[in-house]
Amino acid sequence: MSARQVIQKVVFVQLAITLLVVVISFIFEGFRAAYSAFVGGCISGISTICFATRVFWKHVSGHPPGNNILHAFYVGEVIKLLLTVALLGGALMWCDIVPFFLLLSYVAALLAYWLALLFTFETSVRTL
Repeated sequence: MSARQVIQKVVFVQLAITLLVVVISFIFEGFRAAYSAFVGGCISGISTICFATRVFWKHVSGHPPGNNILHAFYVGEVIKLLLTVALLGGALMWCDIVPFFLLLSYVAALLAYWLALLFTFETSVRTL
């Protein structure tokens, strides 16, 4: 499995979890809660895609070969963190959402990210 396939699997799992939370939110609380859950899951997915793009498809120059991967992960994590903070802040300030469902969906998608990485760890290590 290539790095691209690993990332596709991770994003697919995040999307599936997000849709599950959206449906449950809609059933129990209505459209506004479902919309909030959708936004939270999208924020997690977007930050994952940005991180993966930085780590797996960008070549880091100016560093010794052994440090390229480590440097790419550090920079990718910083970008992911800043993007997440900006998107969550923007959603909370400018969208008509329910914060609980936004954060619930974001956390669920983030947990899906870690679980998917756990199940693809061997493949992830081999692609580096």
